[in-house]
Amino acid sequence: MVFFSLKALFPTPTMEAAARANAAAAFPDDVVQLLRQLMSIPSTTGEEGDAVDYLVAGLHADGWFVQRQSVGGNRGRANVYATRAPAGEKAPRLVFNSHIDTVPPHVDYSEDGENVYGRGSCDAKGQVAAMILAARHLIRHSPSLAADIGLLIVVGEETDHVGMIKANDLPGFAPEFLIVGEPTEMKFATIQKGACKVKLSVTGKAGHSGYPHAGVSAIHKLVQILNDIMEYEWPKDEQHCDTTYNIGTISGGQALNAWAEKAEASVFFRVTTSYEDVKRRVEEIVNGRAEIDHSLGGNDPVLLSLPSFPHETGQAAFNTDIPYYKKFASLKGVYLFGAGSITVAHGPREFVPIAELRAAVGKHVQLAESLLIREHEY
Repeated sequence: MVFFSLKALFPTPTMEAAARANAAAAFPDDVVQLLRQLMSIPSTTGEEGDAVDYLVAGLHADGWFVQRQSVGGNRGRANVYATRAPAGEKAPRLVFNSHIDTVPPHVDYSEDGENVYGRGSCDAKGQVAAMILAARHLIRHSPSLAADIGLLIVVGEETDHVGMIKANDLPGFAPEFLIVGEPTEMKFATIQKGACKVKLSVTGKAGHSGYPHAGVSAIHKLVQILNDIMEYEWPKDEQHCDTTYNIGTISGGQALNAWAEKAEASVFFRVTTSYEDVKRRVEEIVNGRAEIDHSLGGNDPVLLSLPSFPHETGQAAFNTDIPYYKKFASLKGVYLFGAGSITVAHGPREFVPIAELRAAVGKHVQLAESLLIREHEY
């Protein structure tokens, strides 16, 4: 098995920047080569400036009109919004969207003929590369449709969604169709599950643990509540799958030989009904036995659109930028699709299958054509 590393090609960040500046050329036609270039530029959340520079230069070279929307923070940190007409003339009806930021640490690009490995390979630089080349294909082969497409590549998706929040202010950004690129194992997601995050705090009475009458354990009380949460029949749906939970943190107690005076736990629910529904169910289960802190927040699930052509579907239990687009409820269609699996994202061996990456380009073209051709017929 042979692996190729970019260290020899780009030994320092300064040389990387110089090489990109000297090239100043359009993106390569091959999606793997484009992904290699994107992954050669570290862009962990908050440090996306160099990757933004590369995207802006390449999109300009490809004939796009590019708006660089600053989101503040470090040098060059910005959203990239590309259209086929100057700002204020013809707004795109269909926008391909994904994010250029990655979780730390940076992991170098490598490949073995079957997969591309490294940070951002599937989440989400592989999606960005596939979308850029899908858009290029439409420009070359369906120019009348391509006039209606745009690209929105944002920053900050992995943390606070600041990029999409800021993108709401972009002039002319009001598409009818939004295609979001995330690793969905080449399935069109039927739902992006919502979130409900709660912290449960219980108070006991300190005392010597050798004498049950000397105190009350907050930990014992909390364990009973958590067991009730685990035994509860949470909503299930054949199409949208199950509401699930994770007890992420537990803390409490002051000594091994003392009844715990305080205890708390944080629980994260992946919601298929609504935030308010799960919040109500938690309150009923707790029934006054703990203080419930809802300040960690959450959001409702997003029911997603499906293509007009037959294709495998699945559910996305992870969060995306979609709920942070203020007008998403008025979209004619919002689609979540991409190569690779979220289950390997963020890990030391993150990867995307090359065959899926190439197929994703064609699938994005097929979806865009099906949507725009259908709308033109109307």
